[in-house]
Amino acid sequence: MAKHKGSKKPKRTTGWSIWLILIAAHSFIASFATLSLMKTPDSVTRQWLIIALLIFTAAKAIAALGMWEWKTWGLYLYVVAVLGTMGVALFLTSFLIWGVFYEAIPLLITGWLLRGKQQYFD
Repeated sequence: MAKHKGSKKPKRTTGWSIWLILIAAHSFIASFATLSLMKTPDSVTRQWLIIALLIFTAAKAIAALGMWEWKTWGLYLYVVAVLGTMGVALFLTSFLIWGVFYEAIPLLITGWLLRGKQQYFD
């Protein structure tokens, strides 16, 4: 089905809007929690990992804004930022459950909420 320039975007449901706000809030809360759980000794590598974590945090918040506007790049950015955050959190905390599952659960919920709605994104 071809998209037309004049076609309207579907209205966001209340649940989807709340979820996108939670995604943005979760990105900041999870990063601060990860920083408080750090076990990596002070080094240049740790500094770069912290910078990467902050970049991925901002990317997840920007991705939520993109998904708010039904942009495909928002979905892709969110997936990349979550995967990046998982890796960085795993290096910084050495805690598998925190580094992977705490980030994967929101990603899986987002995928579940978007099932059947891919056609809304451009």
